[in-house]
Amino acid sequence: MGRQRISNEDTIAAIATPPGNGGIAVIRISGPKSSEILELIFKPVQRKAGAGALESHRLYHGHAVNPSTGEIADEVLCVLMRSPNSYTGEDAVEIHSHGGHLVPKRILEILFSLGVRPANPGEFSLRAFLNGKMDLAQAEAVSDIINARTEEGLKQAELQLEGALSQKIAAFKELTLDILAEIEAQVDFPEDEIDPAAKEVIASGINNLISGIHSLLDTYEEGRIIKHGVKTAILGKPNVGKSSLLNMLLMKERAIVSPLPGTTRDFIEESIDVRGIPLVLIDTAGIRKTYDEIEHEGVRLAKKKAEEAELLLVVLDGSVALDSDDMEVLQGAAGKSAIFILNKSDKGIKLTLGALPSIVHPDRIVHTSAKLGSGTEELKDSIRGLLTGGNTHTDGGEIILTELRHKLALEKAAHGLTSFLKLLENGDSPEFLAIELRAALDSLGEITGEVTTEDILGRIFSKFCIGK
Repeated sequence: MGRQRISNEDTIAAIATPPGNGGIAVIRISGPKSSEILELIFKPVQRKAGAGALESHRLYHGHAVNPSTGEIADEVLCVLMRSPNSYTGEDAVEIHSHGGHLVPKRILEILFSLGVRPANPGEFSLRAFLNGKMDLAQAEAVSDIINARTEEGLKQAELQLEGALSQKIAAFKELTLDILAEIEAQVDFPEDEIDPAAKEVIASGINNLISGIHSLLDTYEEGRIIKHGVKTAILGKPNVGKSSLLNMLLMKERAIVSPLPGTTRDFIEESIDVRGIPLVLIDTAGIRKTYDEIEHEGVRLAKKKAEEAELLLVVLDGSVALDSDDMEVLQGAAGKSAIFILNKSDKGIKLTLGALPSIVHPDRIVHTSAKLGSGTEELKDSIRGLLTGGNTHTDGGEIILTELRHKLALEKAAHGLTSFLKLLENGDSPEFLAIELRAALDSLGEITGEVTTEDILGRIFSKFCIGK
């Protein structure tokens, strides 16, 4: 799809800062009439009569006014950024007004009265992509930076914005293009078979390329959980220390702790950063047989949350023997990714591995004392190790896949290259070989946006906030 097919002839505006009370609000304007609009609504304090146009990339102090009435809307700072040296690649303006609800809204209403259109979600970043200021993978990274929930997620988003992923894709494309050039050179001489030595070199190059793509694909599961997080349910019978464990991990008193069994009857949900992975922790009601109607509903809800969770933290009282309620909890963890926590280690651990059912893997057992706050670091290490399978792709600061769209495109590219190898081995004509290579190139181009559709762009940028 040609980038010019999506119209960016309108001048658009939106508030780029979060709504609500604050010291400053930033109103962003972009489009062909940005400088003209700024001249209409902005009156610099120290501008002399007859002075020329406002200079680009210079911050001016003055007032935003309604040109139809001359009424001052607010005392502001303004900056004009002329094309192509702006975020969007077109003339753009930022107005820094006082924060709150009313002042930014008043300035926006003045802009809209002058023919400026409200920006759609992500439209500023979309224009940056359309104007060649960034590729599609980098544009997606803008949203990831805004929505990052851990330092690790932020680091990956920043690497992608800097072009680390795009550079990897460019290297894959370069290798594919080199081989495509050799294949297309044979198209003019279809009666001549590809030289066996050249054929071996081509096959080796494609195999190396497929290997490189699969190495990047192998990082996806780690990248997915770093970006999107993991829903984690804390499960156990009453009074084993689930709520105390939640408070210990959060390092604050979030859940009510009581020696009376059955205190937690609903679920409590909190987010936490565990070794760079965002976990959504859900503290559930204790699972046991009960005739109390409200507690019974809490137990039903706890089991439902456990089914929905990607990870279970199964809490057992390590100071006593297992009972029927513990066994019911453990049965609910069968077939799930789970860490088994033997709590109350301050009382002495009496539960041995032999006393635990076979679903409890010894490498997933952690001893804790929520009362003393011990075992937290070991638990975090176990969670990280289980979720990432022991992979440490991010430790060296390398780029990893975090987006499903990128994964699917790479899988299509690898499939096309594998099909190419089969055709090459069978001695098929260069025309058919070239088709598979071009399909692989198109799949790689989908990641950076060289090959895309308006529908794909709409789905990507609709997830952005309005001012970005």
